[in-house]
Amino acid sequence: MTISNSIASLGLTTTLAAGLMASVASLAAGSAEAAEVEGPKVKWLVSLWGARRGFTEGVEGLAEYLAEKTDGNFELSPQYGAVLSDPKENIDGLQLGAFEAATICPYYHPQKTPATMGLSLAYLPLPTLESQTQVYGAFLEHPAVQEEWAKWGATPIMSALMPNYEVMGKGDAPVTLADWQGKRINASAGHAALMEAIEAVPSTMPAPDLYNSLERSVIEGIVYPYTYAFVAYRFHELSEWVTDGWNLGTIQCTVAASQFAYDALPDQYKALLDEAVPAAYAHQIAKYAEIDAENEALFDEMGLTRIPKSPEIAEALEAAVQPSWQAWIDDVTAEGMPGQDLFDLIMTEATNAQTGQ
Repeated sequence: MTISNSIASLGLTTTLAAGLMASVASLAAGSAEAAEVEGPKVKWLVSLWGARRGFTEGVEGLAEYLAEKTDGNFELSPQYGAVLSDPKENIDGLQLGAFEAATICPYYHPQKTPATMGLSLAYLPLPTLESQTQVYGAFLEHPAVQEEWAKWGATPIMSALMPNYEVMGKGDAPVTLADWQGKRINASAGHAALMEAIEAVPSTMPAPDLYNSLERSVIEGIVYPYTYAFVAYRFHELSEWVTDGWNLGTIQCTVAASQFAYDALPDQYKALLDEAVPAAYAHQIAKYAEIDAENEALFDEMGLTRIPKSPEIAEALEAAVQPSWQAWIDDVTAEGMPGQDLFDLIMTEATNAQTGQ
């Protein structure tokens, strides 16, 4: 299969596919070519945690693109393992100038970036990673959101994409709404409210405790990002069923730069950073597609029962999520931000993404 056919098989949007093709072509050309974008030597340290994985591939794609276009002069250096900062303190590190860039998850400190938390509301209509990129891009460019980040001496570059959450568990497959009644499901925040809406019993446990809890039937299911998180924590080894296309929502995290570091860039590097974002998204989406293909085959081999979202379950979930959406609108409005406008922007762009606008 050719590279172009492989990329087409991923089902990427035209823009993202073009970005990925451009990045692949530049890699194939080799580093012997002269830099396409001339400029000074610049090195940014990027504060990350854990190991390299699907969640961090956006940063890796960004780094590859910048390095190729500048012949290594504009270097993003991902620093894993929280060696630069605890992930909950990355936003403070940017403000202090401890490093030049970082991935920041607002849900770690919702009071610091309450407007951006709107992108982490449960059950938003963002069924694909491609739809996420369109909505996140428009939202992060909103003046109120830009102002929110500016208070922390930071400027958003892109998002670190994360797949939608599904439920995986053991025991009898809960196919009907009645089957969920009383099931003990690990879920947090907005996802816990969704589980309550279908009469499951949510609880929240640290990730390291979940495997043993599922093994001992302390819990019967887990709400986590699909597919990679289930396999990363080996939950599939104990499970017998998984929800199929419920798209319960996900967590948005922002790749942001220190405003000081960004302002110090020459204009051609600022333009190149903007140009690199679509290719970085395409790189991350392609990596997730590779992981999902392997994991889906594994799930099929294991014979996991797929549970579709019935109309009655969909109705219960939609009814349950409305209060949480309105609560966020009210909270950010009370803090002087245009809550309703921001929420409408999310919904409008989500619709546009799904209709190809």
